[in-house]
Amino acid sequence: MVKELGNIFGNKSQFAIEAKLWQLDENPIFISWCLWIRGDMVGDIEQRALLSAEMARISKVTKHKGERHIPSVEMAANNLTDKLVDAIWGDDYHYMQYPFSAYVDILSQHGECFQGYFVFLVEQKGYEWLLAKDNVENNYYDIKLSAGMIYSYFEEFSAWIADSTMLTIRTEKALITNE
Repeated sequence: MVKELGNIFGNKSQFAIEAKLWQLDENPIFISWCLWIRGDMVGDIEQRALLSAEMARISKVTKHKGERHIPSVEMAANNLTDKLVDAIWGDDYHYMQYPFSAYVDILSQHGECFQGYFVFLVEQKGYEWLLAKDNVENNYYDIKLSAGMIYSYFEEFSAWIADSTMLTIRTEKALITNE
């Protein structure tokens, strides 16, 4: 028996998180998810991963809320994205003229970018700036949203996962006692 559940958090024409959970019989739960920035998919909604492996990546976003501030930036989104890629992934910090937090890289995990995309979240006064770059095609994506919006969608996403899933011990493998 296959169980599936899907949801979209936000508006795909601005910013959204799309996710699908699925499970075959009592096997582990898998997730496929992506971001939508101005109508463009960032990630691959068909790429599946173990939910338990993705939870650290997902929870990292809200865990470091307030720790992604970069002073006001007067440069195009593409230029800032490239400078962040060089500074974080290329260890070339001299490109950044101001201090920044490594937490701006929100979806990389274990030395791998998110499904072939570099994704950064920069907090500025009054807004959040989401920047992404396709590591293969070199396409750029960005959107500025009111402060707290991106975090609220990730919080809804995390709550939905928690509400939709639970960890249980399989009855056929457990020692059952009357204690």
